[in-house]
Amino acid sequence: SCHQSRSTSIYYDENKYSYCYIGPEKPNHDIVIIGWDDTYPASNFTFEPEGDGAFICANSWGEEFGDRGVFYVSYYDSNIGVHNVIYTGIEGTDNYDNIYQTDLCGWVGQIGYGRESCYFANVFTSKGNQKVKGVGFYITGDNSAYEIYKVSQYNNTEDLTDGELIAVGETENAGFYTVNINQPFSVTEDEKFAIVIRLYTPDAVHPVAVEYAVDGRCENVDLTDAEGYISPYGNDWVNVEKSYNCNVCMKVYTDNE
Repeated sequence: SCHQSRSTSIYYDENKYSYCYIGPEKPNHDIVIIGWDDTYPASNFTFEPEGDGAFICANSWGEEFGDRGVFYVSYYDSNIGVHNVIYTGIEGTDNYDNIYQTDLCGWVGQIGYGRESCYFANVFTSKGNQKVKGVGFYITGDNSAYEIYKVSQYNNTEDLTDGELIAVGETENAGFYTVNINQPFSVTEDEKFAIVIRLYTPDAVHPVAVEYAVDGRCENVDLTDAEGYISPYGNDWVNVEKSYNCNVCMKVYTDNE
């Protein structure tokens, strides 16, 4: 793995745009798999792997690298596809008018109560007369289930226990999910409202994704911009900013009325 477009690697053939590393080193660079070719010849690699086939990959170094930014990585490369994120649904950036979010770093760690289910909630303040149309959150383990509740005109944590069920679902894989609300609900300007989610994740001890400050990319986490809570059974609520120095990971999507 090389760090810039003009650096050289004995595992990369600049003429064939081919790369294959077989060994114990961990990956140190992100690329995007955009296709595959089962017939790509093994002989095209600087160290010939045991069979044909390559993933067609886009790099982030611009069109100067590879074949206008694209290159081939052998199926037999030690790292390709091992540490990965898969996008199975990508929506346009104009599908909602507004996004409410306080977890800009995303899923950094997890909290919970040493059990498979946990409730978490976040309070938002509407920036106008809007309709809440979607909720985004992380599922931290496979074969999970969720329930989503709404709390309009939020006053205090007692309201979180009396939310109205607006969506249920099951997921096969861990990941980030956007759930569309079949019956969107209205909020008025400056209204405080909350979303409550019950997660059930088999074999989990801390099923709720949170962001918190760690060295490097996540050191600028802002705990003052959110009001998040967790609860083991949905009745006693603990503020996560004060008690755990973190934000729960939740986004809300709205359209203007």
